[in-house]
Amino acid sequence: MKVLPPTLREKRRYILLRITPRGLVADERDLYYAVSRCVTQLFGDTTASLIHTATISREGDFLILRCRRGCERMLAAAVATVHQVNDTPVHLETVATSGTLKAIRRRMSGEVEGVFVSCTINGREQSGLRYPDGKIDLIRRDMKGQEVVFLTQDDMENVNATTTKSDGI
Repeated sequence: MKVLPPTLREKRRYILLRITPRGLVADERDLYYAVSRCVTQLFGDTTASLIHTATISREGDFLILRCRRGCERMLAAAVATVHQVNDTPVHLETVATSGTLKAIRRRMSGEVEGVFVSCTINGREQSGLRYPDGKIDLIRRDMKGQEVVFLTQDDMENVNATTTKSDGI
């Protein structure tokens, strides 16, 4: 079977997503199902089939999705409604949209990483990540599992919390 020339191929767009919390234990398939479920709930089956969502890859805390050209805004809107993957709270943030994977991967390499910190809030020791913009993602672990808490520097001051650098989580 012959390959279609570029002028006859379906145009596609690639969307780069940042996954929060960092280090989420979920594979590409679980993330795809969560996004697909939200697309279907938001737009219905017919429009979901027109968007033609596909997961390209997951690299660290980033996920690359593919869709048809012209549907990228609808997919980005649906991605914003994803709030849970495998019963774990999650936030998917759209970082960039592009027509080529090369441009998306270039954007991925320029992202800033957080520093592991240990934090004491109300006498409880907790671990998390601190970012240069002042945001802190805490991971609370207890008998019931783990919970992700998103804090800013102002929140930390309000609860009289102290942070120290840690060797890791």
